[in-house]
Amino acid sequence: MKNLALSALLLASPAFAAKAPNVKIPVVQNAPVTKLGGLPELKGKVVFLEFWATWCSPCVAGIPHMNRVIDAVKGEPVVFLSVTDEAPDMIATFRKSHEMKAWVGIDEKGGVLKAYHVMSRPAGYLIGKDGTLLASIFPDDLKEKDIRDALAGTFKPRPVTWETSVERPKAQAASAGKTYFEARISEASGRMGMESGPDMIDATSLDFASNIGWIWGVESDQVLVDTPPVRAFNFDLKTPPEGLEQGRELLKTAVQSAFGVRVVPETRETDALVLTLSTAPGAPRPKPAAEGAHSGLMASGGGRLLGSVDMSGAARSLWMSLGKPVVDETGLKGNYDFDLEWKAGDRAALDALLVAQGLSLVPGKRPIEFLRVTAAKP
Repeated sequence: MKNLALSALLLASPAFAAKAPNVKIPVVQNAPVTKLGGLPELKGKVVFLEFWATWCSPCVAGIPHMNRVIDAVKGEPVVFLSVTDEAPDMIATFRKSHEMKAWVGIDEKGGVLKAYHVMSRPAGYLIGKDGTLLASIFPDDLKEKDIRDALAGTFKPRPVTWETSVERPKAQAASAGKTYFEARISEASGRMGMESGPDMIDATSLDFASNIGWIWGVESDQVLVDTPPVRAFNFDLKTPPEGLEQGRELLKTAVQSAFGVRVVPETRETDALVLTLSTAPGAPRPKPAAEGAHSGLMASGGGRLLGSVDMSGAARSLWMSLGKPVVDETGLKGNYDFDLEWKAGDRAALDALLVAQGLSLVPGKRPIEFLRVTAAKP
């Protein structure tokens, strides 16, 4: 597997310590406390610390599993703390449609995420009653037995490793000047996860087509590849603020060079669903989002569409849920509020929700752009 490094490589360094890094949370929801001053306040209790986000599909999908584990040890001295760096009002809105039994920590400044070297989500850590860092456990893999063993003091600690940046000598760093873009592609390692922001994307162990989709900004089923050069890989990209799109172009070049492939557009006439304004009698007009409202999806995929987004973004989310191309032909500009939830696969329920929003999905054939991945010519 070829590694392509356009910046300092990140190396795994041992980080197992007797005590877990402290956890100070300025805002806590869904808990008997409104803030957490640190782990000493939880002395005598086992803590499962989860890092998650509303935009992280695996995180949202894992909430029911976490609720089941919490129910299984109800009444025991255990705290389940799910930490995100999103805004409190966004989390409060999300929780109205998603039952979360864990305490929900709001760490907008990211201090706790930094202390635990969080590079992708979901991630989880088991902490003993005395504050000992026992193990890194992927939240979906957490078992009732893990908690009970920690309570009994019989859980055998597992060394924890975190990725940290290679420190360069000061003189070398000074001569290098300001870093504008960093991109790295490496062999798949660790649990599947994705983290993104206005100036970064970090993916761990996503399959080849999904990674190409993320980097090129399309759905994974728009990626046509006969034989992937690798099953999966990691990538991360860091850019200046507002420079993510330029950074994506750099990453596209890096991916094609690293794997010896070319990624080229290929348009096909395809069966699709067309998102249009509803013609049902009495159907309302879609309601624009309030001016200044937070923009972005808090949940999408499966049977969920929650957030404030433009119609093309809504179409993309519906594509993810339905597994079929959805094309926006509403002609509407700007963002619109969505709060739709239906049983995955129940088109009748979805159609009814869309009509109530002033929208409809109509079958039709449309030219859809795919990406063809081929071996680069020598």
